Amino acid sequence: MKSKKGIIITGIVLAAITAASFAVWMIPQDIPTRFVISNPEQDIDALIEQQKIVSESTSEEFNKMLNGQITPDNYVNIAEISRSQVNSFIIKILESEIPTEWNESYAAFLEHLRSYNSYLAETVVVAKKLKDNPQSDITEDIGKLEQYIARANEYLSQSNLARP
Repeated sequence: MKSKKGIIITGIVLAAITAASFAVWMIPQDIPTRFVISNPEQDIDALIEQQKIVSESTSEEFNKMLNGQITPDNYVNIAEISRSQVNSFIIKILESEIPTEWNESYAAFLEHLRSYNSYLAETVVVAKKLKDNPQSDITEDIGKLEQYIARANEYLSQSNLARP
């Protein structure tokens, strides 16, 4: 009898522990994760350098697509990866505690990243257009792309000018 009673009590205790553990995991935690930036100049310089690498490689692949060295589908995959990387830069900025004197510079750089993401989205449109009809006239599209890049570069310049 004692062993059955002990097994039942042990089972109840284990069930209670399991239920309590499960309840702790189910309680939502509304504490946002914030990254404290201790050296904002180094941080933004690193982000600019990372974005520059993404930009240069994507531009190179876009030109390869235009020259027929890679397929539009390959370029679309590359552009989507690049957009994902740029989105991670945007998230990093949004989730960071930036010193007040750097807010304007970071805000302009954030707009640079958003503009560059718009550029990437437009390159995907061009790639899909070329996929559907390789003989498509993309002159107007290239003009739009140049406008996106010019706007992105303008925001980058504003970011650099806004540094304390």
